Amino acid sequence: MINTEQMLFRTPTDALIFAFNYSMQQQGRPLADRMASPAARTGKGLSGNDGAGQAGMVRRELAFLHEIELAVLVARFAPRSMPCACRNPCCSGYRPNPEWEGAVRVLEQAALGQLAGHLSHYRLRRRLVEKAVGLKVELKSLAKECGVSEKTVAAHWKIIKVWMHGQKAQHAAGRPGRDRSEFADVAGDVETAAIPAVDGIESAARKRADNLLSTLPFVGVQSEIS
Repeated sequence: MINTEQMLFRTPTDALIFAFNYSMQQQGRPLADRMASPAARTGKGLSGNDGAGQAGMVRRELAFLHEIELAVLVARFAPRSMPCACRNPCCSGYRPNPEWEGAVRVLEQAALGQLAGHLSHYRLRRRLVEKAVGLKVELKSLAKECGVSEKTVAAHWKIIKVWMHGQKAQHAAGRPGRDRSEFADVAGDVETAAIPAVDGIESAARKRADNLLSTLPFVGVQSEIS
């Protein structure tokens, strides 16, 4: 039985966040300083060789995920930017995290298949993917930004949202699961047949990551997936 005091991460999600952020936390520090840093005995604040080792073991397990599964986890949990020490006058002190950018690119390209038969618009597709992974994107503003109608944006968002996050079971009578969070349903108030629950790619990826990471002795097994 694993000693609970040895659990460095309460959940697999905590381990994901640490692994995706570890390299970012080391940016801007001299190599000698990073290597000589004392490692904490417990908790997510591991540093130095021990921190790199824990992050590496988590990353090794994630290598078993499919490209889309890994991309959605990186886009959700990795930082969007990383420290920059170029000291150029135009530098804000941060630059885009290439891993996050690459993950969003993978998802944006995969979304093409989900939007087959619809107007193909790179900017619209990219921004909706960013919204799905947690960035604040207003649909009305996006419609103006992309030069398309609000109805088009709503229709595309509905597809991307179900693809990423899934959909709870809905029923024709009253449609209790109907989502009116941002634009009205583009289909209007027409009754539809019962719709079964659908698992989104993020939920599926997190479940697979849970299964992989829970085999590590320092990761707890409590899942945060509803």
